[in-house]
Amino acid sequence: MFCMFAINYMANAQTTIRGTVKNHNGEPISYCSIGIRNSDTGAVSDENGNYTLTISDDLKEDIIFSAFGYQDEKKHKNELLKNSHLILEPESTVMETMVINLQKMKEKTIGQKKRPMLTFSKMFDKNVPTIEQGTIFKLYEKTKLKSYQFHIIPSSRYAQITLKLNIYEVKNNIPGKVLLDENIIFKTSATGWQKIDLSSYGLVFNNKNEIAVTMQLVDYKPLENEAFSFGISAKKSLAKNLLFRYQSQGNWERSEGIFISSLEIAYLKKNNDKEVLKDIEDEIVSAEDAQIKMLATYYQSKEQAAKTIYGKSKKGKYVDTGDATIYYESYGKGTPLLLLHGNNGNISDFYNQIPLLSKYFEVIAIDTRGQGRSTDMSTADYSYELFAADLLKVIESNGWKKVSIIGWSDGGNTGLIFNSQHPDRVNKLVTIGSNLEPSGVSEDLLAEFEKQLAEKKGKLRLVRLMLNHPHINSAQLASIQNEVLVIAGSEDVIKKEHTQLIHESIKDSDIEIIPDATHYIPFEQPEKLNNILLTFLLK
Repeated sequence: MFCMFAINYMANAQTTIRGTVKNHNGEPISYCSIGIRNSDTGAVSDENGNYTLTISDDLKEDIIFSAFGYQDEKKHKNELLKNSHLILEPESTVMETMVINLQKMKEKTIGQKKRPMLTFSKMFDKNVPTIEQGTIFKLYEKTKLKSYQFHIIPSSRYAQITLKLNIYEVKNNIPGKVLLDENIIFKTSATGWQKIDLSSYGLVFNNKNEIAVTMQLVDYKPLENEAFSFGISAKKSLAKNLLFRYQSQGNWERSEGIFISSLEIAYLKKNNDKEVLKDIEDEIVSAEDAQIKMLATYYQSKEQAAKTIYGKSKKGKYVDTGDATIYYESYGKGTPLLLLHGNNGNISDFYNQIPLLSKYFEVIAIDTRGQGRSTDMSTADYSYELFAADLLKVIESNGWKKVSIIGWSDGGNTGLIFNSQHPDRVNKLVTIGSNLEPSGVSEDLLAEFEKQLAEKKGKLRLVRLMLNHPHINSAQLASIQNEVLVIAGSEDVIKKEHTQLIHESIKDSDIEIIPDATHYIPFEQPEKLNNILLTFLLK
């Protein structure tokens, strides 16, 4: 027996309709998609066929109910106000399948088999269960899907999530016709790699060059006393292979990148399969180009930096802080300009900047304690406040009244804290890829640090520093009255909104987001960076 429907009138000229979706046998139709063409409004029925849909009072378009194995049903708002309970008709056509002797099929995995260190995620909204996200896969001429693997970012937080997997044919580079006749539902309480077994669904495709595979978050159970968070890992790519839409009748959006996901398949080899294979492998390679280019630039730059004189000059000096000796090198003449490198770096990281800057300033490049040639006899965890105290000792030992600072990554964090503590000591400050809190860094990078800590890999005090620090508040930034330039790369591991927050929190600061740059701007785009630095420092 159907429940009575409820209608609530809202103050913002909206109406909420509650109802059910069932078949002729009275069985609930789970996870039926409910949408309105060319809009962001939609809903999904729960596993018992119940739905809640909030719509504008002036809505004129039909509301479309769509479920695998059933014909779409269109209803006007006024019809649903009279009766919000629907019975869907079964689909008259059956999805085309192909019978293949599986003994002759070869097997392989296509897509992203590994998760790189630097990834990102467009987080799912718990209040919008209709959102779909996914990617496009190239297929062989005859292909059977065996399983789907994807990666949930480790920072996701939930007791359990329920996901719906959707598969579409691809037309004009976006998803088109649905290629399923039943729901594929997956529940998990874990993060990291996930696997959905598709072997029992008979998903065999003939002459489908591409398919789109998407995921929907249709239900969740939150953790007690903890905010819900869920995202699927993706990585940067020149190809626009990230798919997104708000609801089943909405417009698809494509953006640069590719989800960390793969299909385990069986396929039949034909004469032209070598060409198809090449296309598939080329897709994977092109998707990794940006990541490979970034890492190649980093390692090549570090190798080149090690060949320079910087960081090992015979004229280098030390300052004793009591529990450490801080090493630094000076180049050029003029007003003092201090260079502070990033985590696990050293003076030579600025090999592209020192030659030019030393023509206009006395450049003082410093090795942070425990890094480069600086020593450390303490055992407590590092903090940026400790690094700022070391910086003050260097300044005082040289008798400098005021200095300008360029801080990259950790060096920028130190610069912000030092500037807030000693505003009378700073002339100008430049930060490159800095953050105020650990949450300002990519979730996947933080997860990588947590993994290193658990496996006791790397310099653990430096790893803990990035996981636990900094903690810079708005009051500290408000105390900074000198000129500040905030710099970050468009593809930085520092979140864009976080970089913007630093800029907005410091009165009259300037901001530069460098296109096509990651966290390694001094390596990747030295000429552009140097021009920006000189323009700011000399004005």
